Amino acid sequence: MIIIGIDLSGPANHKDTVASAFYIKNDQLFLKRSVEGASDLDILNLVEECLAEGKVILGIDAPLSYQDGGGDRPQDKALRKVMKEGGLNGSSIMTPTMTRMVYITLRGIQLSRMLQNLSQHVKIVEVHPGAAIGLRMTDPFPALHYKKDDDMRAEVYGWLIGQGLHGTDTLADTTHAIDSCGAALAVWHYIASDKQPVWVHENTSAAHPFVMCC
Repeated sequence: MIIIGIDLSGPANHKDTVASAFYIKNDQLFLKRSVEGASDLDILNLVEECLAEGKVILGIDAPLSYQDGGGDRPQDKALRKVMKEGGLNGSSIMTPTMTRMVYITLRGIQLSRMLQNLSQHVKIVEVHPGAAIGLRMTDPFPALHYKKDDDMRAEVYGWLIGQGLHGTDTLADTTHAIDSCGAALAVWHYIASDKQPVWVHENTSAAHPFVMCC
């Protein structure tokens, strides 16, 4: 089984998209390959490469559906509440159809459907790396500031290593790469029998077909 964490940006902004593939060994995650500046085709090729080794589970940091009529989805409201209670910035959960989010939502919907059509051995989960990191840290302060502070980013990176992610030296320099690791961490804790997510929304439907977790 291969786990792929994806920090997705809009369709015209490949440079901020990172996809990182990990394999599980001895209850640890080891980096197989990471693609920075990833296009949809780059991601599809990475998944096809990983399918040669078995099942692929993807954690995508992007809305993979929207609420009919606009506004928040039920999972958006629920996660925002959990993040606020955990001392994190709930405003990072933006409505999928907001101006700042709509292009990421469009790409997330398109990419997830293309990935589903690749193979029955592909599973997709919507994730929030910031919550996956911040809700697990004893002190959420670094998770609140790592996107703008180099020292905090280094602290979050060190924390990820302590959580069992290895071979990630090349992923320490940008927040997008770190978020791809956080996305993989969220999926790992969702699918591993000896772990559990800190939060999960499993009520799927035709409108919202993917589980969301962190």
